[in-house]
Amino acid sequence: MDGVSVIICCYNSEPRIIKVLEYLAKQETDSSINWEIVLVDNASTDKTAEVAMSFWSGRSIPMRIVPEPEPGLSNARNTGLKEARYAFVSFIDDDNWVEKQWVNKVYNWFHNDGKIGLLGSNGEAVIDGDKPFWFNRLQRCYAVGPQDKETGIQSRVLYGAGLSIRKKTWDDLKSNGFRFILSGRAGKSITSGEDSELCLAVMLAGYNLFYDSELRFFHYMPGGRINWDYLIKLIQSFGRTDPVLNIYYSVVNNNSGFRRLISENRWMVLLSAIYQFISNWPGYLKIIFSNKEGRLEHVGFKRTQYRVLEIVRLFPVFPAMVLSVRNGKWRKI
Repeated sequence: MDGVSVIICCYNSEPRIIKVLEYLAKQETDSSINWEIVLVDNASTDKTAEVAMSFWSGRSIPMRIVPEPEPGLSNARNTGLKEARYAFVSFIDDDNWVEKQWVNKVYNWFHNDGKIGLLGSNGEAVIDGDKPFWFNRLQRCYAVGPQDKETGIQSRVLYGAGLSIRKKTWDDLKSNGFRFILSGRAGKSITSGEDSELCLAVMLAGYNLFYDSELRFFHYMPGGRINWDYLIKLIQSFGRTDPVLNIYYSVVNNNSGFRRLISENRWMVLLSAIYQFISNWPGYLKIIFSNKEGRLEHVGFKRTQYRVLEIVRLFPVFPAMVLSVRNGKWRKI
């Protein structure tokens, strides 16, 4: 049906969910636009569902609580997509506070442009405590900050926070056999890459990635996440996703020759990653006995280190991964 389904994937979100719903309750939506909230309770052990339903009770916009007992953001999102009643689906994390025109803008972009498969937004960090001096340079790691200079079609992936999708795009991918290689976070684990993989798959399926610089939300982050040790854990997870995402990038960019080899041939991928790791050593040696906080040499070293480790782990199955992207029936381009 024509309208917007707002999906909130929750894992032990009791302390955060009311603030999220408060912002949704302030939506200034055109009367002609139908919308709903689907809260996916992803194996929570607290009172997320009860607190959310108690707060939302009596409002005109429907909210449904849908259980998903299997932990993991990908499982929660799949369930949310299955349960969504409307054609356009907007994923809001349990720490995202959206602007008053959020539903209107999401609806209008998808309704007016049938080529948009994914719609990205502009997140602003709300940090509980002091902001580190390095944060602005590396804020995209936390899925905040402008994704481009201006509104328009994107050639690079969008971050997952505040990401909206045309449901038909997802249905087309799934019905034609698309399956994620990477996985999103599960519980307290820091894993990543699924959002980027989805973006690249959507591009290969013939849809556009679109960014609206004026579609805004606040991304609340507790102080415990805004420290250098946590950032490095994020960087390590990004390094682990690089080998798989580079396959997609190679196909999206129609690489050939040597450029294709270093992204799709497992021996060349391994040698290239090792070379990059060794190349980062001189810069890292300069700071190995000093304070590493804020040093991009540390960031680059850790990312390449974990890229090498992941290539080694994936080595036996890497050719099958390449084929799954190269020969996927879900590809249109």
